Amino acid sequence: MNVFPLSRRLFLRALSPTAASSQWRESILSSILLYVLVLGTLAAIPSILLAFSERLWSLIAVDLLALAWVAATLISATLSFRARAWRFLILVYLLGIYFLLKVGVTGLIYLLAFPVMVAFFCRLREAVAALCLAVATLLVIGYFDMANIGDIGVHETAFRHWLIVIINFSLVCAVLSISCGVLLRRLEISLNHQQLISQSLLDGQASLRVANEDLRLTVAAVARLTDIVVIIENDAPMYPVGNASGATPHLCIVFVNEAFERQTGYLRSEVLGRMPHFLSGPETQIAELDRLRAALVALAPVHLELIVYTRVGQAFWLEADLVPLANERGEFTHWVATGRDISERKTAEADIHRLAYFDFLTGLPNRRLLLDRLGMILASARRSGQVSAVLFIDLDNFKMINDARGHAVGDALLQQVTQRLLASLRENDTVARIGGDEFVVLLADISHEVQHGAQIALHVAEKIRVSMSELFDVREFLYAVTCSIGVTLLPHEEQSADDVLREADTAMYRAKAGGRNQIAFYEAGMQLEIEQRLTMERELGQALGKQELQMYMQAQVDSRGHPVGAELLMRWHHPLRGMVSPAVFIPLAEESGLIIELGDWVLREACRSVLALTAAGWQIPVSLNVSPKQFRQIDFVDKVRRMLADSGADPHRLIFEVTEGLLIDNLSETIARMRELTQLGIRFSIDDFGTGYSSFSYLKKLPLYELKIDRSFVRDILDDQSGMAIVQSILSMAEHLGLRVVAEGVETVQQAEFLIANGCASLQGFLYSQPMPMALWIEQQALRSVLI
Repeated sequence: MNVFPLSRRLFLRALSPTAASSQWRESILSSILLYVLVLGTLAAIPSILLAFSERLWSLIAVDLLALAWVAATLISATLSFRARAWRFLILVYLLGIYFLLKVGVTGLIYLLAFPVMVAFFCRLREAVAALCLAVATLLVIGYFDMANIGDIGVHETAFRHWLIVIINFSLVCAVLSISCGVLLRRLEISLNHQQLISQSLLDGQASLRVANEDLRLTVAAVARLTDIVVIIENDAPMYPVGNASGATPHLCIVFVNEAFERQTGYLRSEVLGRMPHFLSGPETQIAELDRLRAALVALAPVHLELIVYTRVGQAFWLEADLVPLANERGEFTHWVATGRDISERKTAEADIHRLAYFDFLTGLPNRRLLLDRLGMILASARRSGQVSAVLFIDLDNFKMINDARGHAVGDALLQQVTQRLLASLRENDTVARIGGDEFVVLLADISHEVQHGAQIALHVAEKIRVSMSELFDVREFLYAVTCSIGVTLLPHEEQSADDVLREADTAMYRAKAGGRNQIAFYEAGMQLEIEQRLTMERELGQALGKQELQMYMQAQVDSRGHPVGAELLMRWHHPLRGMVSPAVFIPLAEESGLIIELGDWVLREACRSVLALTAAGWQIPVSLNVSPKQFRQIDFVDKVRRMLADSGADPHRLIFEVTEGLLIDNLSETIARMRELTQLGIRFSIDDFGTGYSSFSYLKKLPLYELKIDRSFVRDILDDQSGMAIVQSILSMAEHLGLRVVAEGVETVQQAEFLIANGCASLQGFLYSQPMPMALWIEQQALRSVLI
């Protein structure tokens, strides 16, 4: 770095014009004092020698004193410029007086120099004052000491002549002083002007250097920005009024930064001078390009989000801001475009939208999007009068497959269901998945008439039902999955989107109640039925706390009619509805999940019943139904063990009745759990044997105690040869397997005689005993024994 220009610049900046003027004057004064000292010393040597020879001691003293005075003034560092100047000027003035008095006219030289040098070192008016002082000094000296001025003659004449000398001296001295003062003043002004120019140049150079440095830093920063920067030049400058012709101006790229090269793959040399159109491609939005053209014509800033393409043709999302730039004349000559890649943000937005409005597994619209479309169709239907339909589809056997084969198989099955639904519908119809195995089909604008619209909806629903009835091939296994479909039409008066879904859902439950794999249309009475169902579910949940549930007992007898066991049956005595049938509230408990709580209550009641029968002298086992949901609870075995320990009931007196449906899923886990319970002393019975889906092969694997023949077989044994054969086969098989058999639903003597004749060990039915509270049964048995 060059230090001298910098120090010089700093020095001149610190120096005002007045300071600069006094500075050069002081420099000149120092130079003059030095020359005076040197030359005076050289001149004083012969003068002192001459004065010494003539014994002019005062002259010697004056010379030495003058030289010492000049030297002291020269080397003094504490005195200001004016003090030093006036010390020198006073010396000149005093020397002039001295030489006038001692030497004569030689002193005129010093007096002449006095005002001239005052004009040089001080202001002009001070020089005029010094001139007046010199003239006055000459007058005074000339008046009082004429004799010392050569051969002037007579005093008066000499004085007049002296006046003439003084006048001429004054004139010459005035001309010299004024000329010197004006010259120096002009020189000072010129110097100050030059100083100002120099200062201005230095400031301009500093500003230019700072501007260049700022420009260098700005260019470097822009070049290395992570955002894309492109500068585009108009082919012709435009004023703020815009393009009068309305045509898009011709543009060419004049600058791109490194981020542009990295993102697009284009080199700077490849794009300079080109129009930016090469960045667009097949998927670039036409609407955004139109907005861009309008902004270019109007010379207005614009924000864009559009799809552009790299050099290799790869599309990405670009968020860009374009701003027009004007020159000092107000002409818009350039555009500056800054942009960034927002592909990740757009992907995230698309994912969020997909998650918010579409089902992740099937890609179908979800409930939220379905309700939006339903709302739009309802609004349109009220204006146009067009009839639309909603089909609520629920898979009948899906849960069994999902639980038995796992969620991976269930998900694959749902995807195949989706494909079949889409294949059965028009392109403008909507298929949505709103739950695990629940789908909704929206048939928009199918007719102008309600009756005709209902026929079309029924036709589509039947087409879907038949399609679903075909076997599904999932991972090389075939699965049978039927569906129940509820149908409702729209619009109705004051019908909302939620109302439409609720109506279709209600109709679907009616289809399930009708035997599944059915189609049902919504009727006004269905809603009341659903509301009653919900009310009953709520009341069932409260029944335990209100002690509305009771355990009844129905005896099981041998061939002589002697009680050998009993089955505990749950009864609900509602304060308003009266006795509610188990066929009504047990399925409701299964569907709502209340069956777990009810099952725990039944187990506790069974333990108390064992104790009560034992106390009454009856050593017979007690059977109770165990729900598959209850049995599959992780803590079921621990719960049974804890209840037995708390109650003190004998586990050998408990028989758990389970259905064949329990054996479909996870047979190995089911067997393991059954063995844990049998180790406690509990025995197992298969209830409603022969009505399930499993084969007889599981019988040899399970730790079973008995089989219960379903009442449907017992009812038909005298009239149906097939039913008779089934009962005989069950009895024969049980005998070979060493299993006890209980026949349910025995109501006639003929049925009892047939069963006894074929080796049935235990009978249960109205022929022998009605279900009744255990206390009543014990009381009746006690009374019977007394009568006997």
